[in-house]
Amino acid sequence: MTAESSPESYNSDYLPVDLDSLDTLEVLDTTHTTTENTVAVVSLMEKCAVCGKPAFCYNYGVLSCNACKMFFRRVEVDKITYTCKYWNKCYDGLEFVDVKGTSPRCRACRYQRCVTVGMKYLPPGKPELELELINQADLQFTSLIGNLLFMDSRRRHKISNCYTPENCTLKEMVTRSKGSRMTLKTEDQRVDLHEWSFFGIYSSVELFMSFDFMDTICLEDKMVLLQNFALKSMLFTGAMRALAANVDRVMTPDGKDVYPDVMYKMGIFSADFLNGIRSRLVARLMELKVTNEEHVLLNVILFCNPALRPLSPATIKIITARQKAYSTALFQYCSLTYQQAGPCRFADLLALATILNKQHEDISYLTTLFQFYVPGLEYKKLFVEVCHK
Repeated sequence: MTAESSPESYNSDYLPVDLDSLDTLEVLDTTHTTTENTVAVVSLMEKCAVCGKPAFCYNYGVLSCNACKMFFRRVEVDKITYTCKYWNKCYDGLEFVDVKGTSPRCRACRYQRCVTVGMKYLPPGKPELELELINQADLQFTSLIGNLLFMDSRRRHKISNCYTPENCTLKEMVTRSKGSRMTLKTEDQRVDLHEWSFFGIYSSVELFMSFDFMDTICLEDKMVLLQNFALKSMLFTGAMRALAANVDRVMTPDGKDVYPDVMYKMGIFSADFLNGIRSRLVARLMELKVTNEEHVLLNVILFCNPALRPLSPATIKIITARQKAYSTALFQYCSLTYQQAGPCRFADLLALATILNKQHEDISYLTTLFQFYVPGLEYKKLFVEVCHK
């Protein structure tokens, strides 16, 4: 605690947010077309874990509003004891304490809810307790990102070094036992352009299926989530590969142009259309200098999209909680890395979803016309399912 810290700011982890911009950031709708493409992303204006009112910072280790922060502090500092007249069950079954007063406004139960959600008062002069809590939070934060980075590195290794002759459907991948069917490529193994696209989607499906929460989701909902984002994840990963290689357009893992110059000479598509597909996303990633940490977090945030339909209420609840956790981690990363510019950085990253949606639409259009002009061309089943959902 610094010399300037006041009792009100002590124990508070303030996240600098431009309050004037919160109305536009409360829900980031990344498309204006269909409900299926809408990405409902956790806003910067979160809810207080105690009462549900808007909260902009962490107090005593919990995201909470100023009123609940001061209430909790007053009880702890003044050692106040409240007694509930209703057996400490005033807010049972409610997500938040009842700030509207439709049930008894019980201070005892409000304080108990503060404790239940994790508020811990740190008396001045006990830095070791404060350090312990900070270390626990940091460990969870770094562990989450570390796990995502490991999973992504495993995916990148498979794309570059492994092969499968399969021509499976998405349902076959989702319903079979876990474990990759890809094997190491032989030295003389050659992979054509369409196979690279298939492998990119194939490895994305394997990645998302490896998340533990997918085991709790029904088959139909898994299909909805994967059909919506597997191709976008492949495009995102391909653009990150171009960023790492410092090239201005997407390339195959073996260094070939995904959209070679011969396509420009066919006369089917305009140069602007093809340039947009191969360079639009890469250019924005280069402009933002997106890091691997931001990539893996945003990848799973956009995958966990509760706005998709049809999804069951149970699945919506599961992926909303996951999206919130990953969004909080990304916002924390932005705040730590970019300081005052953290909220703007967070919004810029979420806005990449709009470009991914556009890329998906253009790829679907391109492959449809390609099949029309080249009748003998056959795509693998998985590619067709996620590209033309």
